Amino acid sequence: MPFSNLMLSKKMQTNLKALGYSKPTPIQEKSIPLLRKGKDILASSQTGTGKSASFILPILENLPIREEKRVGDDRYKIDALILAPTRELVVQINNSIKRYSKGFPHKSVAVYGGVKLGGQVKEIRAGANIVVATTGQLLKHIKNRTINLSIVKIVIIDEADKLLEMGFIDDIRVIIKLLPKKRQSAMFSATFPSSVIKLAKSLLNNPIRVEIEGDISAKEIKQLVCFIGEEQKTALLIHLLKEKQAKGILVFVNSKRGANLIVEKLEEQKIKSIAIHGDKSQSIRDKALKDFKNGEAKVLIATDVVARGIDIKNLPLVINFELPIKNEEYIHRVGRTGRAKNQGEAISLVCQKEVTQLEELEKLLHIKLQKVTIEGFNYNPSLKLSNKKNKQKDIKNNEKLKKAKELAEKIMNKGKKSEKTANKSKKNSRHF
Repeated sequence: MPFSNLMLSKKMQTNLKALGYSKPTPIQEKSIPLLRKGKDILASSQTGTGKSASFILPILENLPIREEKRVGDDRYKIDALILAPTRELVVQINNSIKRYSKGFPHKSVAVYGGVKLGGQVKEIRAGANIVVATTGQLLKHIKNRTINLSIVKIVIIDEADKLLEMGFIDDIRVIIKLLPKKRQSAMFSATFPSSVIKLAKSLLNNPIRVEIEGDISAKEIKQLVCFIGEEQKTALLIHLLKEKQAKGILVFVNSKRGANLIVEKLEEQKIKSIAIHGDKSQSIRDKALKDFKNGEAKVLIATDVVARGIDIKNLPLVINFELPIKNEEYIHRVGRTGRAKNQGEAISLVCQKEVTQLEELEKLLHIKLQKVTIEGFNYNPSLKLSNKKNKQKDIKNNEKLKKAKELAEKIMNKGKKSEKTANKSKKNSRHF
């Protein structure tokens, strides 16, 4: 189906053609016509499927053109609001709006923490009528009276499950109360836990459910698992980075400290890498992403702060140094590669304590991930598992034997007591 069938203007179709888009993705195909008609939707789609365009294009088409230049407090009244969980995702969405909006009168501003309000306020005063925001920074602007939600016509919540998982539900409730009742709303979420459904009921009006079938096991992403001892992980990572000469390798870890330690180890091996995580200031995070995209740093070591907020074309390889704390994040990590139908590869380094989690992950994905061995790093977790099972079996047998001995001793003692009692009775008995 071409974009011309999605109720998009000639101007938008021209913009998309200039950007190299030939036909819509499944989520775009289903969502755009509904949003163009003014419907509320609750949509699910995995990362890398063109989800952002699904709501950005209808916003640009649906918003009315401002008739008069706003002055005074009216300058802070915005027409559309998009909420996202991380600064990186906010910036990514805002950049996408700027790309798609050529020839349209609408302007957008990225609103996120870690920077002063002044620069963002300046953009709003200059006519930005679409705000892409993290919840905390948006509330600061509202308190400062530099953003007014009273006439918002369209509101989008992106990555709703992640927003709730990160504990922003109270912020979202406050924001929803400030929105006008008459509005168009949409929610996009990778998963639909009960908390997301509950939020949808408070935000959406008779929503149409949009779900895209398919999983992360797409042909574009080759997913591999390498079993390795925990103490050998760093050595194997260094080996892989030296072996893979491609620029742009993204390595995921679970902790900020772990990210910093790996950067130190790689520097010792003359491998240029940078870390990005929640403790880094926004300016440092922006520079890290810029250096990585430009190829100045071959390797980016990241926590899940960027699992849903980084869009790099032709990212060839993602390495999971450790499996994510939550299995659902695996989908978003791996989804950083193989985007826009490009080929990608994902390798997970799995140690003994992660074997059970790997099995749970495979059940979630409904696939068996391909296991590979790397010369010089042989490791067999099944052997240790069987040894562990045998050890547990021996412990159980020993416990059973111990209990049997205790029971036998108890019975013997009872027998002795009974015999003593009987003898005592004979002594004390009277003969008539």
